[in-house]
Amino acid sequence: MILKPFESMDALSVLRRLTDFRPLLCLFIAFCAWPVVAGMYHMITHHAWMLMDIDAVLCGAKTLASGHSPYAIHPPTCAGVRPAAYVYAPQVAYLFMPFIDHLGIPGTRTLFLWVLLWPATLFLLWFALIKRFADIDMRWRWLGFAALTPMTFLCANVGIVMHAIVLASLFFFRNKEGELSRWPFTAAVLLCSCVKPTFLVYFIVFMLDDVALWRRAFAFGWRAVAGIGVNQLMILTDGHFGKAWQKTLHSVTLARQPGMGWFELTNFVFHVPGKSDLNWQLALGFMLVMGLAGMAIAHWGRMDDDERLLFGMGLAPLMTPRILDYDMILIAPYAALLMAIAYRVGGGIFRFVMSWIFAGWMIWGVCSYIFKIEAWHRTPMAMLLFGCLTVIVALRAVAGHFGLKAEAEPEPSPQT
Repeated sequence: MILKPFESMDALSVLRRLTDFRPLLCLFIAFCAWPVVAGMYHMITHHAWMLMDIDAVLCGAKTLASGHSPYAIHPPTCAGVRPAAYVYAPQVAYLFMPFIDHLGIPGTRTLFLWVLLWPATLFLLWFALIKRFADIDMRWRWLGFAALTPMTFLCANVGIVMHAIVLASLFFFRNKEGELSRWPFTAAVLLCSCVKPTFLVYFIVFMLDDVALWRRAFAFGWRAVAGIGVNQLMILTDGHFGKAWQKTLHSVTLARQPGMGWFELTNFVFHVPGKSDLNWQLALGFMLVMGLAGMAIAHWGRMDDDERLLFGMGLAPLMTPRILDYDMILIAPYAALLMAIAYRVGGGIFRFVMSWIFAGWMIWGVCSYIFKIEAWHRTPMAMLLFGCLTVIVALRAVAGHFGLKAEAEPEPSPQT
């Protein structure tokens, strides 16, 4: 009887009652989407700096074609675009050269936007917000969406296209028994890691499978080795500008743009230098903890195949120490799935506390955007919350499993 109030006053139950009337549900969705939609509107109408990432790739390709280094401190400018720093391998720029020769930078950018970027973004948003998952309430999904930034959709990073390719390689390719086919996924991850080595983290999906541990370790291990080999091959064949690429990559990714995840936490909260060995050691520890927590949830979280797919696609970018805007689309429904699992593995008080922490944290983030409370860094704080929730739900799942097992298997009676 004591738990009854907690069972009916958790955040999801309250939100369902408040949004039971359809117009109120639409207002709730608009509230959650406001930071993204309003931010995009402001950036577009004020002609803010946008599409800088694809401009960086295209300008880098044109600069490299002219025989100059795209990694120079003051590289040659490209008319009509405002590129960010070019940080990809020289081989990536070579891929875009034929298109630039025939279409120019504006034409190639238009082709990229309409053929690749916008379809990939819509596919990811459909999977994140619209695709039906039986046990994931849409209110959790929209609260997770509130963590995203306008730049998620306006930076035009090739990473969004690659996240969509990796998801599609799992979602659309199945064997005769209807199970997910791993070979297209393996190929997609290896190819994407040639552009962004962090995509190798996606191989954590194999550690979440519902098979024997040694089979999971073998599937993960040989693919990780293959991924490292592919990236070493990229370094060995990077040509004349290879050293400049490595120097620029480390300078930009760790010093100037640490992202909104673990590296930002260590840099700006604990003041750990980005390039220090300590930062890398802490990052490896963070990834290990997140990986083990994910394995525990996958094992005892009672997920179906679709949920397991969503879980892996969200856990991989979340456990990457350097999360950027374009990595976060699938983290939003991942957070919603975490809350659904929390309801499965925890009792009334646990649900009450976890649900209100999640809902209150995300609602406050939207309010901080609306009222311009600069002290609250909405997106990084949301990533911190999602990481902490992963560990807490994992611990609760482990404790609940062994607790129930102890109840189901009483102590044997003493021998007489």
